[in-house]
Amino acid sequence: MGSVTGTRSYAGESYTVFADSKDELRACYNKTISPTGLWRVENPLMQALPVTVIKLVMAMVSTRLAMLLLKPFYQPRIVADILGGFLMSRNMRGDLYPQLFPISNTVVAETLANLALVYHMFLVGLELDFKPILRARRKAVSIALTGMVFSFLTGWVLYRYILLKDFAKQTKNMGTKDGSFFWGITLATTNFLDLAKILADLKLLYSDVGGLALSASVISDLCSWILLLLGMAIVKSRPLLTVGSTLAFVGLCVFVVRPALVRIINRRRGAQENGNDNELACYVMAGVVLCGLITDACGSHSIVGPFVLGIIMPKGEFSSMLIENMGNFVREILMPFFYLINSRRLSFSDILNTKDPEEAKTGTNIYRVVLINLVAYAAKIVSTFVACVLNRMSPRDSLTVGVLMNTKGLLALIILNSARDLKILNKQSFTLMTVVIWIMTFFVGPFLALFYKSSARPLVQYKQRNVRSVGPNTELRILACTHTSRKMSGIIDLIDSSNPTEKSPIHVIVTHLVELTGHASAMLVVHNTCKPSSTNTTTNDAHSTDYDSSNGFQLYAQQREGIVTVQTITAVSPYATMHEDICNLAEENRVSLIIIPFHKQSAISDGGAAIQDSNYLHLKCLNNNLIAQARCSVAVFVDHGLGTSNSGHHFAILFIGGEDDREALAYAGRMVGHPRVMITVIRFNFNSNKGAPKVYSNDNDDVDDGDSDSDGDGDDEILVAMTSTGKQKKLDDLFIDAFRLRSMSDDSLEFLEKSVTSWEQTLTLISAMEGDYDMFIVGRSHGSNSNDTSTMLLECSDANEMGVLGEALVSSTFSGSTSILVVQQGEDLDIV
Repeated sequence: MGSVTGTRSYAGESYTVFADSKDELRACYNKTISPTGLWRVENPLMQALPVTVIKLVMAMVSTRLAMLLLKPFYQPRIVADILGGFLMSRNMRGDLYPQLFPISNTVVAETLANLALVYHMFLVGLELDFKPILRARRKAVSIALTGMVFSFLTGWVLYRYILLKDFAKQTKNMGTKDGSFFWGITLATTNFLDLAKILADLKLLYSDVGGLALSASVISDLCSWILLLLGMAIVKSRPLLTVGSTLAFVGLCVFVVRPALVRIINRRRGAQENGNDNELACYVMAGVVLCGLITDACGSHSIVGPFVLGIIMPKGEFSSMLIENMGNFVREILMPFFYLINSRRLSFSDILNTKDPEEAKTGTNIYRVVLINLVAYAAKIVSTFVACVLNRMSPRDSLTVGVLMNTKGLLALIILNSARDLKILNKQSFTLMTVVIWIMTFFVGPFLALFYKSSARPLVQYKQRNVRSVGPNTELRILACTHTSRKMSGIIDLIDSSNPTEKSPIHVIVTHLVELTGHASAMLVVHNTCKPSSTNTTTNDAHSTDYDSSNGFQLYAQQREGIVTVQTITAVSPYATMHEDICNLAEENRVSLIIIPFHKQSAISDGGAAIQDSNYLHLKCLNNNLIAQARCSVAVFVDHGLGTSNSGHHFAILFIGGEDDREALAYAGRMVGHPRVMITVIRFNFNSNKGAPKVYSNDNDDVDDGDSDSDGDGDDEILVAMTSTGKQKKLDDLFIDAFRLRSMSDDSLEFLEKSVTSWEQTLTLISAMEGDYDMFIVGRSHGSNSNDTSTMLLECSDANEMGVLGEALVSSTFSGSTSILVVQQGEDLDIV
């Protein structure tokens, strides 16, 4: 093994150090299993398993604490992970560190860290999509490549001619000249996922600047991976053999393993052996480790094999299941070990050579450290700024893109740790570069919040913010939101029932709502940026079968070509702020009506049973926020099988009074004339005089309209609050008369008027209509002061986005077979 240099101890652990012919030191621990016998252990916390669990718990606590501290500064997760690891390092723990993190347990932690990295890279490859890269616009490609080239050269020069000379004075810690290559890659990279998180927090994900930066970051990420693999091969003793064997492995995966996986997955899907998916997943997880072993044996990095396996894995339900089952475990349980190992390698005192006063006089000092940080930070900003200006972007947007492209992430840490493992970087250059990437990423969020977000563009001003303001021979623009991949026949049938014609076409912006959780969801934003700008979508732009809800809309647009145009968009955002993205999309596209699904019953299964979405609490909050902040009309759609019927539809408009009821009637007015739609308008008139005639109706129904001697004084107060008076009553009458006059000669339209004396009687009348109509269309609020009325009546309501009448319809027993559309009118701008 070599000559013995001595026996040392650290935190109560003794080990013997050997020196071999290659000037490498090897430490062999003098391990005593149980010095006090099998049944008595001196300190059980010093065993491998308890120490590992303690590390994990403390790492998770420190990371959560860092996330809490950094939350006001719009920081991505990587900043908190690095800071949390630093809080656990010897730089902060002092004398307590050796007891919490004994050296003998380092091998266990490093093994778990490498395993975490292997599975993380498999998930990254599984979520990666090359379509946006292949369809990337020339502007994004030029900006990405320009920033990478100049940043790479800057990093190469900084290390080669400054740091290497300074750190070379400490010969025992000296790195190699190959470190300049890895320093250059680290400065050149831009992390896609962390950039998407920053843009989502600042609501810039769908801005022109945000889309361009995301597209360029995807290209930068891919090029950085290629450079990393090339660098790993260069530093090997036989680079040609390393590259050749790695390429052979990639070819084997593409041409042999992928077709085999496709056949196996399709065979199981055809046989409907869903119960065996977990068994197949176990084989895949074992294959991940095997691929890592193969590429490590080839001389490349162990993360290459899992990354390639993730890329070639067929995209579909099985890959989504792998992401869902493995994602949280890898991110929250395994990856903290990687950040712990990264923090163990940090040594801030070595950056300035403070341990040796003589070397501190001639070596790197604080001024050089600051200068290196400034030059490294400015390299990508300046180069990207110049590239953006040459692409005819404004200086403000160019500077913003330059700062965004400085966002670093896990890939930068992987590059640094790989170089440290190969002893290409010494501990000084490793620590300094970690500080550089942390500072770069930290300042991105605050800069955007202060400089770019504060000077955001004002809202688009347009008058057609509700259906009433849209003329009969004018295009109606609808934003239809979906948050499920199930069949969307109900909302498609609703759009078709709106009676699009050549004189009155409909433009539908289908917005698939996806929570921003990981790489796959962020990748959807790049799809929207890179796909062709066409309003009539006739091809599948969804990235996988999981987001194919737009397919039905696209087929419908083909069938109604010329009168219906469909534009598909994927809104990726946290649920807490998703309503802001929807409102921004509505403003930018001059939308008159937003249709959102009800939070408790968002879809109908093939058997006709209602399915409650697992995220219904988040969706309820989303609906309430959207209703409160949207400037255009909003309609909440409860689909109880509207699209399952092949025959015509019979819709009922329940009209009590108020601006929302008038908006609901205006939307129903567009349906008049559709050959498969019949409309019945039922107007409820409140009569507080008990001596007055009990019912006034022009229908021939034999339904009992209720007892005028109703004892519900509270019900009378509710109905009084919901009834229009004064000017609102006159507007209701004028609107009803104009609507009736316009449709007088249409046999598909019917008017009914019913006088009621209490709210209970109103609900009794509506309950008697069970099974008579396919959908009820109602206003969300009613009366002269509809907003105050809704607030007063819905304080304890669980479904306050539906309004008083809408909530009653949802909670009724007959609502299981009747769909419901609750409409709230948008801002009324100069509408007479």
